[in-house]
Amino acid sequence: MTNEAIRNILRANEFSYQSTLFLLPPKQKELLIAICKEGKAQNLTSSAFIKKHHLPGSSSVQSATKGLLEKNFVTATLGVYEVYDRLFSMWLTQQA
Repeated sequence: MTNEAIRNILRANEFSYQSTLFLLPPKQKELLIAICKEGKAQNLTSSAFIKKHHLPGSSSVQSATKGLLEKNFVTATLGVYEVYDRLFSMWLTQQA
């Protein structure tokens, strides 16, 4: 029953999620998707993370991280980054 409720919420918000994603700059969108794939991401500017997710250089990742934090899409606690909105994260993971 819970899974069905979550699916319904994701479907109901799909247009909003698509619009939100469309409005993000490309580098922020790529990083947001990479963080979603990881669930809890660390060392975003490391060469291993960048290569794994086919991201641009570390300076681009650093500026994208700053933008996502300022827009409250991502939270950071003790160097661990997560997408703030869990439902949005679930939707993004399904799309990727």
